[in-house]
Amino acid sequence: MKNGINTGLTEKKTSINVVILLICLAGIGVRLFHYFYNRSLWMDEVYLSSSFLHFNYRELATKVLDHDQKAPLGFLWLVKLAVDFFGRNEMALRLVPLIAGIISIFLFTRITHYFLNPFVRVAALCIFVFSPALVYHSVEIKQYSTECLATLVALYLYIRYKDAQNWEQRILWGISGALTLWFSYSVIFILAGIAGGLSLYDLCKRNWATFFRNMVPFLMWMLSFAVNYLLFTHRQAESDWVVYFFKTYDNFLPLVPHSIAELKWYPRNLVAMMDYPLGLVWNLQHLNGSTLFRLLAIPVLPILLLAAGLVSMARSSIRNFYALIFPILLTLLASGVYLYPLLERFWVFLAPLLILFIASGLAFCQRKIKLKWINQLLLILIIAGPTVQSVYFIINPAEFYKHKKSEERESLLLISKQFLPGDIVYNYWNNYSGFEVYKMMEPLSFSAIEGRDIRKNVHSIEEYNQQLHKDFKGFTGKKRVWLVYNTQFLTDIGDYADEPFWYYKGTQKPLENLQQQFRKIGRPVKKMVYRDVTVELFELRN
Repeated sequence: MKNGINTGLTEKKTSINVVILLICLAGIGVRLFHYFYNRSLWMDEVYLSSSFLHFNYRELATKVLDHDQKAPLGFLWLVKLAVDFFGRNEMALRLVPLIAGIISIFLFTRITHYFLNPFVRVAALCIFVFSPALVYHSVEIKQYSTECLATLVALYLYIRYKDAQNWEQRILWGISGALTLWFSYSVIFILAGIAGGLSLYDLCKRNWATFFRNMVPFLMWMLSFAVNYLLFTHRQAESDWVVYFFKTYDNFLPLVPHSIAELKWYPRNLVAMMDYPLGLVWNLQHLNGSTLFRLLAIPVLPILLLAAGLVSMARSSIRNFYALIFPILLTLLASGVYLYPLLERFWVFLAPLLILFIASGLAFCQRKIKLKWINQLLLILIIAGPTVQSVYFIINPAEFYKHKKSEERESLLLISKQFLPGDIVYNYWNNYSGFEVYKMMEPLSFSAIEGRDIRKNVHSIEEYNQQLHKDFKGFTGKKRVWLVYNTQFLTDIGDYADEPFWYYKGTQKPLENLQQQFRKIGRPVKKMVYRDVTVELFELRN
């Protein structure tokens, strides 16, 4: 009888492991699909990519990045290495985030084995593997995929070394954690949270020996952070404009709410977080605008499971609870003092912690609810959101986070294909970054007149147009001019909202004025409207 029970448990364990392996392989497949889909760089990627295409390793470490971009030194050097090996192209630029995303899947699997039972491990892994945001950042040339991986590395080190009894293991913990700080900014919240949580636990339990021994790895992390900051990161410290920008869009947590509007920040961002980066919102309102569909889009179940998971983990292991909750609390505190904005991509590094809490809530329901079919239904409901969305975006890749889509490459290649002798290209100032990057990546058959950004040098639309027509003198002797402008990004990094006022709030919109000025010197022949870039061809009048 005993052998029969053991055989049954072994078979069940084997079945779960097979399911987990299949989920991991599916997650890798989803990421590879979008990687090889090879969409055009969108503006956020363009801003960072620019530095990789003309900076060397020393310059990446010592100079301010183009377009006031910020990224950890280790990440910068790894991406530069990929570009040097595989050339100046989108896939080379995105290779490091892709590898980080794939490694994250297997590392998260190991971590769930420690924190969760087999039933809810499947749920946690499905959320992590199929969350559209986590998939997206695995194929975006930004550091958010490596930030998520750094969180997982820190959690894995916690699991492996938290009970270390000898100095060698504690020193290894210290060195390993210290190294992650060179590849991730946000991992400081994870490491500091783990250090704070374990220290509080040992103080409460009066584990003085453990408390002081843990100071060795914790101080190594602090020293690594200090050296990294003094040598490199201080040059990328947050500027006044960055704080202004995120304040303008209400991306900092109101530490002490002073109004109903500020109080609403909490539920609004909690719901937003369930959607991005966790993918747990059923985005049905896009299919139907009815009140019922909007209600279904409210992530009630994930929020309830998150609350249950917090309570459940605190009861089952206060030590683990401290290690997972303190990083979240430190992040919220940093946001409250304007050091870390909270929106979309900035939540990504916390996704593993949030998923672990939600899965713990599911495990709590499993223990309390004895009806098997209800537990199975809860599992299906919680994984349906990210899984269905991932399938949808495989079928419709053009819709995959289309607000972060660009067709810069397509627009410039079209001009390159149809460019004739006697033509000239005028690239408006708001498309400067995209054009500069792609002319280093693609064998374009044309050069372009770069439109000057003179908004801040003049005081009226009349003065602006006078300066604009000075650029048009470069068209002398040409038959046709291709006008290229961006319709999605009408400001530049460092701009303040609606400044200059006459440009953005005048009687005529900026792009309408641009088109009108071109119609004064030429006859429109064709117009190609892309997702974020518009190309117009004019025959010039003699």
